[in-house]
Amino acid sequence: MTSRIDSDSQRVADHWSQEGSWQSGRGLYWLELPSVQHRLNQKVSGQPDLDWLEYTLQNRLAGRLPLNRCLSLGCGEGGLERRLASLGAFRACDAVDVAEGSISRARTCAAQHGYDAISYSVNDANTMSLPRASYDVVWASGAVHHFAQLEHVFEQVAASLTPCGLFVLNEYVGPSRFQFALRQRQVIQACFDLLPKELRRLSPAALQRHAECPAQEGWRWLARRAVDKLSDGDLLPAVGRRLRSRWSAHSGATAIKVGPNLPTARSVEAVDPSEAVRSAEMLPLLRRYFQVAELRPLGGTILQFLLADISGNFQDANGEPWLQVLFAIEDALIECGDLQSDFAYVVATPLANGQVKNDARA
Repeated sequence: MTSRIDSDSQRVADHWSQEGSWQSGRGLYWLELPSVQHRLNQKVSGQPDLDWLEYTLQNRLAGRLPLNRCLSLGCGEGGLERRLASLGAFRACDAVDVAEGSISRARTCAAQHGYDAISYSVNDANTMSLPRASYDVVWASGAVHHFAQLEHVFEQVAASLTPCGLFVLNEYVGPSRFQFALRQRQVIQACFDLLPKELRRLSPAALQRHAECPAQEGWRWLARRAVDKLSDGDLLPAVGRRLRSRWSAHSGATAIKVGPNLPTARSVEAVDPSEAVRSAEMLPLLRRYFQVAELRPLGGTILQFLLADISGNFQDANGEPWLQVLFAIEDALIECGDLQSDFAYVVATPLANGQVKNDARA
């Protein structure tokens, strides 16, 4: 079992060490869209131009800035702590991530901007030991849903915070491994079917990624993926999607997304063993170690996979009205309880005296 855990940890580190593992501005992800960002800001702060970081500084940390010391957990390439540095939010910031390549790029970017108060280190959150009572805030953005050992992580974070310390998360908290309930799948498909053909054009970056991925990863990766797809009953559709992508990339033909392409658990794990590994358990477990002071649902329940690989089509006058329609559908279904929010902004404080609740519902 230990060797499997070590192997998965190395795969995760290798995956996120690759340059371009997550790049914005290519029409691939829903979070790239300015209208989506404004919507998320509105849900957190009530203002479309005030994001979750500035909102936290203004409303949870007023009078305490600059923080003496904080931690960026699962920092990736360092965007969060560089933003905080630009806002004068701390005197010192530790930042950790399992991927050495990401840490290397984060160090380079911080040095280029003159942010010498950020200290980077390679560390696996699943096994890390944090200094006790040291941090005024522990920040996590899109990182905690990658951690398998949530109990260990939350225990370490709670113990590492100062008496008035905060744990601030901006996270995916939806179904683990993106294994959505039938109702959610039906709604995503129905919304996809509403879209006109011109809004279902695959982005050039998506076509390039689909065409290049096997060559970049190697034949062992391709064979493993083929076995996974065969086990999932998705091998022939996957081959069809791959062939259409390659043909479109080489011929210059317009490639159309044929469906939401909701993943199986095996296909998620094949790409990144850490992806949404226990995301559905995050909020219940968080309440065992922390008092939740603020929780704001952010949606994403429909939009995340619906807009994958086609988000760039929604930035102009033709796409924007459809984006507003999708916002309205998602908000209405979440508000009436038909769907749950898959993303959340959370502010939490450790329970008194380091206690842990045995019942996460308490």
